[in-house]
Order: sequence, then structure tokens, then C-alpha cells
Amino acid sequence: MKTSVDRIPYYLRKLAQYTAIHPSKRRNPYRHDRLMFYKAGMDKQIGEEHPKIYERTQSM
Repeated sequence: MKTSVDRIPYYLRKLAQYTAIHPSKRRNPYRHDRLMFYKAGMDKQIGEEHPKIYERTQSM
């Protein structure tokens, strides 16, 4: 299983691809939902791997 550190660059790369689409081009209607689902899963994994850091960032 990949660690959260390995998953962050992948998520950021996909997010950059999604936001770089020109407004005149059609966007994939499911991409936003998939990115948010992936982000939620990554957030959960970070919370499990690093509970002290996760708690501290959630209280800010």
C-alpha cells in the first residue's frame, strides 16, 4: 500500500490537469467527484498514519 507521502504528488498532478483545462473545452463531469473522493481517502489515510499531526491541523 502506498503511503500518503507517495499519494500527494499524484493528487496534485491530477488537480493541476483538471484546472488547466481551457474554459471552452468540455470538462469530464465526473473528474471533480473523483478528485474529492480521492482527497477524502487521502485525508483519512494521513489521519491514520500520523494522528498527532492530523489532530493539530484539524484544530486550526
